[in-house]
Amino acid sequence: MRTRLGILGSALILCLTACTSPDPGGRQPLNTDKVTDAGPEICSLLPKQAIAHLTARAEENLTAVGDLPVGPDTDRGQCDVLVSEGESRQTVARLRIDTNQAGAVVRVNEAIQIAQERGARTPLPNPLRKGNEAAPSISLAIKCGNRPVQIGIDITGYDTRRNTVDADLADLSGVVASKYGGRLGCRSEVAPPLEEEQRGNVLMKAGNGDTDVPSGPSPGPSASIGLVEAITTAPDGTVYFVGRKYSVDVSPRSVEGDTAPWGQSLRILRIRTDGVVEVAWDPNLAPFSVNASPVPGDIPEKLRLQGRDTLGAVSALTLHKDQVWLVPTNATSKQAGGTLSRPVRIVQLNGGRAVDLRAIKAPNDADSSRIKDPAGRPIPNSIDLWNESQFSAVSFDGETPVLLDSAHARVWRVDALRDGKILDATVFPAVTQIAAGSSTAALTGGRFAVSTPQGGISVLNSRGQVPVGFPTVSAQIDGVGLSPLELGRRQLAGAGDDILVHAMTSQINAPAVVRVNSKDGTARTIQVSGYPGSRDPSSNVDTTRFARTFGTAANATRLFATGWPVSALGAVGQNILMAPFGARILYELVPRR
Repeated sequence: MRTRLGILGSALILCLTACTSPDPGGRQPLNTDKVTDAGPEICSLLPKQAIAHLTARAEENLTAVGDLPVGPDTDRGQCDVLVSEGESRQTVARLRIDTNQAGAVVRVNEAIQIAQERGARTPLPNPLRKGNEAAPSISLAIKCGNRPVQIGIDITGYDTRRNTVDADLADLSGVVASKYGGRLGCRSEVAPPLEEEQRGNVLMKAGNGDTDVPSGPSPGPSASIGLVEAITTAPDGTVYFVGRKYSVDVSPRSVEGDTAPWGQSLRILRIRTDGVVEVAWDPNLAPFSVNASPVPGDIPEKLRLQGRDTLGAVSALTLHKDQVWLVPTNATSKQAGGTLSRPVRIVQLNGGRAVDLRAIKAPNDADSSRIKDPAGRPIPNSIDLWNESQFSAVSFDGETPVLLDSAHARVWRVDALRDGKILDATVFPAVTQIAAGSSTAALTGGRFAVSTPQGGISVLNSRGQVPVGFPTVSAQIDGVGLSPLELGRRQLAGAGDDILVHAMTSQINAPAVVRVNSKDGTARTIQVSGYPGSRDPSSNVDTTRFARTFGTAANATRLFATGWPVSALGAVGQNILMAPFGARILYELVPRR
């Protein structure tokens, strides 16, 4: 079994004795001779005799090629040591030097990778060894004159008969680090593990991990809530969310229209300010029209029975006074066969009545929906335009509902509405591109946050204009600095005027939550996940380097150990609400003040 590397952090201390005295075990000592007297400056950091001994090569056959000199203003340099034997010439060793942020990024990436491979249960030491016995490599993070420096050494064709690969690499990296410091006139020291920044505490807001959803009031945060699909918050702090019951053979990450109807699986739940979880709307108890018992003013007879059998997941919900607007996750609102089985649902919380938002001919010989373009002209085939829409978010400009069709980059402004029937609406084209399949967020004032194909964020107003946009969104990563957030599967959520962004950072393998002010673009990093660490005994999941502040609630650390993806994202005040896939628990991150 490969020797563990806990002792390698003392490489710089051990290297002096290793360079000047024979090893009691009979190993050839290392020295500080150059590989070549005429080679590039960076190559002079490698000891010639040591490379010969480690690879069982003749010293006179070693040459070196480097691409950049070592200096105080050099960002990186590389040296390749080549051996010539007969007519062949091959690389037997490589040295890489990175300084400042580039080195920190390399170091964090390698630390995370090694932690995952080894299942590290303690803070990772430096240096870090990778590769195998015949082709080992080492990564050493040092500080030289308060500048972070990353030193990487690769050995090809290591002489396994030596059987001391860890000690050899430790000695070699120590020599290189000492010579680097001597050339630059600074004292080189092994860099300590990255400092932890305690960003907040994780609390269990609701849920006990069970798959079921309640059908009536349930006490406190231990109530079963199923899978959380969408979250919003009332001004008084009451949290509303969609809880869904899925059978064990259904993956909630990919569920679309192949699951149970809403009446069988969906509830709107709320967490009161006193922590009690209760049902705010049960589709089975709503006075929805059916042929045998129509509700006056409800959906016309032509569309009765449609709403109760609505299928598919819910992508968003918006709270407006005593109404909740549910937005399905749908490929299109019109399914094969012509049924509108996945419309936007408007739920009246006071009384539980629900209607489906619609723009249809009712009765058949009259079209009471007036749908026009920005110039006020009627849009031809407006009903087809409505049926092909793929809505992803609803916001309100005062009392006016505004819907975003992100798939077609359109904004629907509904100027007149009665019992779910659209009487007057204007369709505005969005003046910016929206990244295909990306998450969107409803903001205050009829506005939306959307991701652009270039990775930035644009804010659309209720007429499709872009009053403000941000080319990039970055998270503050400890020891690295600002790192842009990838577009990828980025998730957005609205928190009043703020945009919550949950995504992977592009420079290191860490998920981050960033809160962005939609007015001026100022951003605050709420959380970043880093190294996996020990396992939480109560949940048996990996913790991260921030685990000291998280507590030990069951599954609480999974949120930041994996960090991605979550099924729902939201906020209550300055606190972040997140529901990881599979947890069936809603967590609350309380940021450090």
